[in-house]
Amino acid sequence: MAISKKGLHGWSTGKLGNIVSYMLRGQLVQRTIGKPGKPSLKQKANHQAMAVTTRFLNNLQDYLNNGFDLEARGTIRNQHNLAVSYIKKNALRGEYPNISIDYSKVQLSTGSLAIPKDLRMEKVAGGLQISWDPQRFYGGGAQYDDCLQLAVCFQEKGKKKVELNFSKRELGTAFLPLEPEELERSMEVYLFLRAANHDSVSDTVYLGNLNGSYENLKITERNEKEETEELKLKIRFKQISEQYKAQMKRKPEERCSAKAFRNLEKEYLVLVDKIRSINNRSRQTKPG
Repeated sequence: MAISKKGLHGWSTGKLGNIVSYMLRGQLVQRTIGKPGKPSLKQKANHQAMAVTTRFLNNLQDYLNNGFDLEARGTIRNQHNLAVSYIKKNALRGEYPNISIDYSKVQLSTGSLAIPKDLRMEKVAGGLQISWDPQRFYGGGAQYDDCLQLAVCFQEKGKKKVELNFSKRELGTAFLPLEPEELERSMEVYLFLRAANHDSVSDTVYLGNLNGSYENLKITERNEKEETEELKLKIRFKQISEQYKAQMKRKPEERCSAKAFRNLEKEYLVLVDKIRSINNRSRQTKPG
């Protein structure tokens, strides 16, 4: 049921037929609802892209709030929406079902504030040592009290370490304590600066990877399983195809029993459809 707050000719909120209306940041938003059909390959790819993106952004909400706050102001989009949109468009690689994050292209903030020069990251005893040129005399609105925002992503465990207002531009250094086991894990490290008065931010700087890139073992295992199943299917198809074609070359009265032939023909046709489906999927997912 929809409710009209301004009479018969005013806008309504709630469900009316297959349309849902609601207020979002002071603006009326409407969307249709219904039962989705069988997803196409393109839809499956979009679903996986969204899943990969949102998984990466888990536990980064406070970081995103600082990074995309200015861009989200005055719009119906929030900071998380903006981060998802950017990553899906610019920081994904691979084809379905092997879509993954390109960590070097991730942006968790966007703005015109000057990025520090000579940024360096080093793994030392007890944690990460980050340093940069503390000078602020090269434009871009740089100020001595611009605040460093740091994020370290441990993708193997889905864990994040976020430090807001961690250090200041004028200090030229920051140290993040880490446990010994954390220091040995694969990590992706990002930072950006935010003005102390919150009126500007910098783009995100990808400091890089430490301890080697994390490989998604689930994707690898799934690929190996699919390849094994496809190989078994092709071997079985070859066997059944040879048997079926051999029977078809005979006269009906010389073939195997009617029931055995029906079963053979049925399996042959099912396998034909499966092989055709595999070939179509391979053509659709082939780059270019």
